[in-house]
Amino acid sequence: MKALIAHLFRAEPRGATLAILFGLASGASAAAMAVIISLALTTENRGTALATWFFGAAALNLVLRILSETRLIALTQKIVLNMRVNLAHRVLATSQLHLQQIGRQPLLTIQTRDIDAFAGSVQLIPLIVGNLLMIAGCFAYLGYENWRLCLTVVACLLVGATAFRLAERGPLIRLARLRNHIDQLYIHQRALIEGTKELQLNHKRGVQFIDKVLGPVAADVARDYIGAMSSYIWVASIGNSLFYLVIGVVLFGPTGIGSADLIPAVLVMLYLIKPVSEVMIGLPPLRQSAIALEQISRLQADLTPDPVTVSKPLEPEVITLQGATHSYQTDAEDGTFMLGPIDLSVRRGEVLFLLGGNGSGKTTLGMLLCGLYAPDQGRLLADGTEITPENLINYRQAFSAVFSDFHLFEHLPGADDPAMEERARHYIRHLRMDHKVGVEKGRLSTTDLSTGQRKRLSLVSAYLEDRPFCLFDEWAADQDPLFKAVFYNELLPELKARGKGVIVISHDDAYFSAADRIVKLADGKLVEGQA
Repeated sequence: MKALIAHLFRAEPRGATLAILFGLASGASAAAMAVIISLALTTENRGTALATWFFGAAALNLVLRILSETRLIALTQKIVLNMRVNLAHRVLATSQLHLQQIGRQPLLTIQTRDIDAFAGSVQLIPLIVGNLLMIAGCFAYLGYENWRLCLTVVACLLVGATAFRLAERGPLIRLARLRNHIDQLYIHQRALIEGTKELQLNHKRGVQFIDKVLGPVAADVARDYIGAMSSYIWVASIGNSLFYLVIGVVLFGPTGIGSADLIPAVLVMLYLIKPVSEVMIGLPPLRQSAIALEQISRLQADLTPDPVTVSKPLEPEVITLQGATHSYQTDAEDGTFMLGPIDLSVRRGEVLFLLGGNGSGKTTLGMLLCGLYAPDQGRLLADGTEITPENLINYRQAFSAVFSDFHLFEHLPGADDPAMEERARHYIRHLRMDHKVGVEKGRLSTTDLSTGQRKRLSLVSAYLEDRPFCLFDEWAADQDPLFKAVFYNELLPELKARGKGVIVISHDDAYFSAADRIVKLADGKLVEGQA
């Protein structure tokens, strides 16, 4: 809990202070109620003064508790909002290679489950803080009434707290292991959803996937969750029973204290059972929240901290690779694929085709040209100016692209431009998609379409961006002959006529005549010829 409170104070010091103060005041008013109850039971004069104090403390406790919890809900959601947006900016600023090393699933799990776990558990803090203050206040009153008895009770509880800390080590290990298993479970659940067609065509494989892959991981999650929560239940229950044990020692042990003096102590200890139980019950989700916060902090540290800003987008006439190389790990025997060295220029107003077999380096070359990969050696130039980390973001704005593993966003680029929707409808009609999808308030009416249809809509997005250069990676691979012809014979010449530099990764030899220049790659090496 200390790490969570520290994070709250770092993120929102004023709001966290108010929420904690309200929680502390709520706990103080609850402790005052315990004292008033004890006084009322040990005095013959239960007049209006005690009643006024009691009902006043009860009303104050109610108001302060509501204020504390509602304040913390607002505070937590503000922190979560900042956390989500900050992570999103860091993802946007982080290189593609590093994002690939981190992996999609950890990014998704942290931005969904871990942030939600943090938000849900942090709201328990005012309750726990208030209960702790109530416990402290009750013990202060008990010490005032009989300090020897108070020391006896505190000593017993300290022994119990020490035992709890020792017993908690096992559940904490299980909770950490549970978090790792949940990562794996999400990966397999996503595979099940995305691979349903393949598994339905091979029922035996589908059953094996569920029984041998997904099922065992789900069983690990269930086992670790049951183990961790059961351990906490045992520990919390024993902690609660400790109060009854202490009451028994006080009542029946050789304390030498009269019955009249025991009444306040027993009443206070009975009164404390509920707040102590709430503290115990709140510890497991707080522990899970601490683990989630640790994962979030690790991801934040692993991503690029500087936000992406564009000072002035570049609009080069010529982009050039000089002696550029790029290597990456493969499953081949030597384990490394090397692209290059590459010497290549692309001008606005020309259509360049990149050809080559699978694994020849075409997509990697495309990623180098549009600035998503950085050359290991050599240089990337825009109108003779070298592209460096300082101007890389501005350079990337010169490109629109539809990648082979593209993503279709429902929000179209330039949604704040009133004329955008009409242009989008024009392109959608041109690609014969107007019977399937419409545009309203800058959004596509649906993205639940076939791969070929979604690629056509991604092409619409690229047109709307209206950048100097366009990269199309196997765009026509999922299109029927009609739309292949439209793409090569109508759309590419139109882009060329508008002065765009167009880079097309293609295998469609029937349309090679649409290219001004053809570049072939073989084993990462470049061979250039004229179309």
